[in-house]
Amino acid sequence: MKSFFKKYIPNQDVLKSYKMLNFLGNSLFHEDLWRFNRKSFCRATVIGLFWGWMPMFFQMIPAAYCAVLFRANLPLSVAGVWVSNPITMPAMMYFGYLFGNLVLNLDPVYDEFQMNMDWIMSAMSNIWEPLLVGTLIIGIISSIVGYFLMHLAWRVYAYKRLKKRN
Repeated sequence: MKSFFKKYIPNQDVLKSYKMLNFLGNSLFHEDLWRFNRKSFCRATVIGLFWGWMPMFFQMIPAAYCAVLFRANLPLSVAGVWVSNPITMPAMMYFGYLFGNLVLNLDPVYDEFQMNMDWIMSAMSNIWEPLLVGTLIIGIISSIVGYFLMHLAWRVYAYKRLKKRN
């Protein structure tokens, strides 16, 4: 498992050569951000899944910031947000919206869709709150579940390696 991830992550020396990353200083090169251990992977899973559910653009930026802040594996944190991609994002956001309506006990119904800015802006004023509440709750729950699943997967992997070694 470690060799798979190590094969695909960028080399730190190569990253240091990019002048556009100089503004980050040495925080990008902290050893915990590139470490392959259970804690780092579990933290990265939490970060990636949480930000993957957030209804926003450029989710990788806050995921990378949180990885630096919480000393999680940086490549896995950034890759984790890709659970929401152009294919899965509409379904995830719709599910988050429906869940938010359920939590807030709302039932907005639109008779027809109109392709004009007035209708879209009035619809967004009704959609944003259940969407944000739903995706926030789902993001937290999926992060917790992801943490325990990654923890369990790591233990199974370690057990199999130990069994193979003996």
